[in-house]
Amino acid sequence: MSDRRSNVVLPTGLVQPGIRKGRVPLEGYQRGWGIQFGGLDKLIREDPLYAYCVRETRIPTWVSEPKRQNLFLLITQFLPRLRDRNIVEFGSYKGGNAVFMALVLREVCPEATVYALDTYAGMPETDKTIDAHNAHDFGDPEFETFQSEIGRLGLKNLVPVKGLFQETFPTLALDKKFGLAHIDADIYSAVKYAQSAVWPRMTEGGYIVYDDAEISSCIGATEAVEELIMERRIHSEQIWPHFVFRAGLRDSG
Repeated sequence: MSDRRSNVVLPTGLVQPGIRKGRVPLEGYQRGWGIQFGGLDKLIREDPLYAYCVRETRIPTWVSEPKRQNLFLLITQFLPRLRDRNIVEFGSYKGGNAVFMALVLREVCPEATVYALDTYAGMPETDKTIDAHNAHDFGDPEFETFQSEIGRLGLKNLVPVKGLFQETFPTLALDKKFGLAHIDADIYSAVKYAQSAVWPRMTEGGYIVYDDAEISSCIGATEAVEELIMERRIHSEQIWPHFVFRAGLRDSG
């Protein structure tokens, strides 16, 4: 671990602390309200660790700035509180966001690993009754460049996993638990599989974060999240800039 430290201070006093219906509303407000209305976006941009990780991430990413800031807060201030701190990303495209998360994670949880799952060949077949996207969309991932960047940065904590989620995720060691699952898939089948498969592999209180469920071209992803909510009768901890849910978090009392 280097001398870099995040010095971002979260807002307080928004609501009372504590678990309510399987989530911690205060923490969702601290991140979401803090970035959107509380001036936290400026503090994060000026944070030395954030600035370093953004600067070193040379691969383009479609993850928006508020979402990248939210992931930064989750990894630096919330993930270290959990028993298991590995990260799995379902949908990495060119790998830019995976590189960013691995850089941050290396500084705060050097024992943990980011697993970046993708076909690295574009989207599989889609369901045209719900998905606006088509097979082979995002079919220009430049996988070799991703691998080269991992080597350049010495990211021993970043493991690309190439193939369909349903074929590759089961190959990850069964004793591997995750503190954060970043589901960055745009279509119904991919999101549905990812959330169903990862839920039992999440550590207690782990964060399931959706990149695309509120995007206008991704109603298939939205439908999968709606089904998760109905099936598990859960409530979101955060609704902006991501939908964020907590796995296995029990109300106190």
